[in-house]
Amino acid sequence: MKKTLTLTVFAFLLSINFAFAQIHQVASKNHNTELKIGDKFYAESSYYTAAEYYKDVVRQDSTNRYGTFWLAMSLVGARDYEGAETFFRKFYAIQPGAKTNKKKWAEEDAKLFNTGGYWFGTVLHRNGKYDEAIEKLNKFSGSYTPKDDKDNFKKLAALEIAGCEFSKTAPKAKVKIFNAGAGINKAYTEASPFGVGETELYYASLKGEGDKLIFEQGQKYKAVYQIMQSTKEGETWSKGTAVSNEDINDPQLSSGNGTFNKEGNRFYFTKCMEMDDDRSLCNLFVADYSNGKFSNVARLPEPINEKEKSTSTQPTVKTSEDGMDLVYFVSDREGGTGGDDIWYFIRTQSGEFKGPKILKGGINTTGDERTPYYDDSLKTLYFSSNGHPGLGGFDVFKSTENADLSWGEVGHVGYPVSTGADDLYYSRSTDQTNGFLVSNREGSVSLNGIKTASDDVFYWTNFRYAVQGMAFKEGDTEGGAMKGATFNLYRKLEDGTKVLVASDSLHKDDGNYFFKLNPETDYVVEVVRDGFQPKLENVTTKGLPGEDTINNNIVIRKAMYTVKGLISEEGKGALADANVELIEVFPNGMEKTVYYMKSNPNYVFDVEMNRNFKIVVKKDGYFAKTVDLSTSNLGTIDTITKDISIAKLELNKTYTLQNVLYEFGKSTLTENSKAVLDNLYQIMVENAAFIIELSSHTDAIGSDAANMKLSQARAESCVSYLISKGITKDRMVAKGYGESLPKVPNMTEDGKDDPAGRAVNRRTEFKITGIKKTAE
Repeated sequence: MKKTLTLTVFAFLLSINFAFAQIHQVASKNHNTELKIGDKFYAESSYYTAAEYYKDVVRQDSTNRYGTFWLAMSLVGARDYEGAETFFRKFYAIQPGAKTNKKKWAEEDAKLFNTGGYWFGTVLHRNGKYDEAIEKLNKFSGSYTPKDDKDNFKKLAALEIAGCEFSKTAPKAKVKIFNAGAGINKAYTEASPFGVGETELYYASLKGEGDKLIFEQGQKYKAVYQIMQSTKEGETWSKGTAVSNEDINDPQLSSGNGTFNKEGNRFYFTKCMEMDDDRSLCNLFVADYSNGKFSNVARLPEPINEKEKSTSTQPTVKTSEDGMDLVYFVSDREGGTGGDDIWYFIRTQSGEFKGPKILKGGINTTGDERTPYYDDSLKTLYFSSNGHPGLGGFDVFKSTENADLSWGEVGHVGYPVSTGADDLYYSRSTDQTNGFLVSNREGSVSLNGIKTASDDVFYWTNFRYAVQGMAFKEGDTEGGAMKGATFNLYRKLEDGTKVLVASDSLHKDDGNYFFKLNPETDYVVEVVRDGFQPKLENVTTKGLPGEDTINNNIVIRKAMYTVKGLISEEGKGALADANVELIEVFPNGMEKTVYYMKSNPNYVFDVEMNRNFKIVVKKDGYFAKTVDLSTSNLGTIDTITKDISIAKLELNKTYTLQNVLYEFGKSTLTENSKAVLDNLYQIMVENAAFIIELSSHTDAIGSDAANMKLSQARAESCVSYLISKGITKDRMVAKGYGESLPKVPNMTEDGKDDPAGRAVNRRTEFKITGIKKTAE
């Protein structure tokens, strides 16, 4: 009889052939009859029952190669890895005797037992015997001849070898894993756990009471899955109860793989039915959810579901801020890379569906990818696969999306999340410290004495790391913790950005804080209190060998920045005894002097956060200077340095105002000229005691009288502009000099006109002619 073995995870399609799991009493028969019955059950994937018949043969004849080999293969199908290893060893230990037909022996090796080396290697891999597994798999690859182009056993062997090499140095996750308990897990398969908050769990389980299954009418040897709900009471999950909605739990179909969108108002799930060709066909459904009730259950449209053609199952939702659902799911439809692949579709805010499309990048393989879970907080897709090198069977992997919407490098989550068993349905809680997975690892409920036969829901929790401490006022650590503070915990990403994880305002009355932390993660702790500067401190659990609580007290200082600097004379050294004034500028334009001091030659002020100021420096015999200062958005610095230099004042020294221009032949100022005069206006404001002469000069074109008149008009135009801005008339004298005071000749030495010289002579100047004695 032709035999095939496909290692499947029964929870995948949420349907299971329970002729598979029913143990029949083996009557006393001759070996050939028992082997034929065993072959029949094996061909129907009833591996437990087949194994019982093969065992009866082997009990009576330990040298029966056929019975021993197919007993080992049945135990592989039943996921009894220890038992399978035992009987593979017995099979390969059997040697031909003196009367053995050597030709028949060789023919059996080539036709009946030719893939045994591969399966023996996979069992050794799962049982953690990596070097021996590599030896067996290499021997298999060297001797195996593929039947045709579709025979991929050599490729599978290469993948197992890569997995064994990987297993030797596989990463270790700092987590502890517990069976979710008898309230949830029974002797058969549980699947698809989805936690809502910390105390509510949805999952799928076969319909029945205890270990007794209920077979629905019309379901030949079939029991159906139901979506169950359990609540956490203390540290124990209550006995699960079926969701009481027949549109969710159809009595004739298997339901499971339930998941909510981020807002919790839509519930995606799977229904599966058995086809005439023994396939399990699954479709995706969606329901509305409100106030504990499901409604408006609907099958998703084509082509997300393909009628009687392919399976669509295991949804997980990435929800965007605009209300759009991006749903990742698993399908064996055409267009994939082989086996079961992860696809996605989009549900728009208006309820339209777009897609599906297969994920680009390195996630999907020629093997099977299953049970995706998208973590919105980490922006990471977790999934299980037997197509990436791992510890054996289905391992949990993760990947993040690239900017081009392809998926990046696939990473292994690590042991003990993944083991040599099949590990699926990995999920994470909102605070990233715990979650669920489904596995047939040791610790699951035994089925017919086999420790790794049943898929159970497991609960994982991180190693218990934490950070705790107090906030103290700077300079007063002996005075006790600072009350009234709020503490925030941020996860620090690799690019330096911070993501808020938790906030602790419960300890405002005692100034303490406490946060749980994940292993191998960088964090930032922030303390915020009115009247004090926010303080950020880095904390990490990377490299910590075991569970630990980090003590981290934080010293905070009043919500002040220290502003300091050196006062100096331009082009020379430090300048003492300058008047330094700090003026706060309010949003409505009002101003208030906050501090006043003399330089020594330094100055220093304490200024409050999120304010606007200006620093004014004055000294007799010098030009005053104003420097703007803002204390907003300065981050974590506590000191601002602003060195200020001022210029020496010389009475009656002429200063030229560059680019003060007028309309041709007129005294009208251009707009650009007004901007230059604004600088002079600032000088007059800063130096309120200055009396100036503002003068205008022309070139030699035109008569002396005309030029004198024009220059006077232009000087008066400048003075009028400054008066319009608020400078009093008694501080300014307008003086026109015409062409009488050229800076350079208007003509060249040979008597020709010199346009460049005339341009220099057309100028506006000012000089300080006096200081008002009443200025201070």
